[in-house]
Amino acid sequence: MNEEQVARLCAIAPKYGLTLTHDGLIITKINQQSTTFDTSKYMPDQFVDLLAKIIATQMKADLWQWQ
Repeated sequence: MNEEQVARLCAIAPKYGLTLTHDGLIITKINQQSTTFDTSKYMPDQFVDLLAKIIATQMKADLWQWQ
């Protein structure tokens, strides 16, 4: 990905229930959780798929911890 794509992704993420923060090509937060994903190592569709897997894993964990 390039910096323009990362900025666009961060701008549209709230539409899908995500909050992304970046510093250049590095995603520094996903939903206020600190991280360091170097987006330059991904194609845009690959990074979107990765985000979807992260959210799915969080949803599964929340489901099993629900009371």
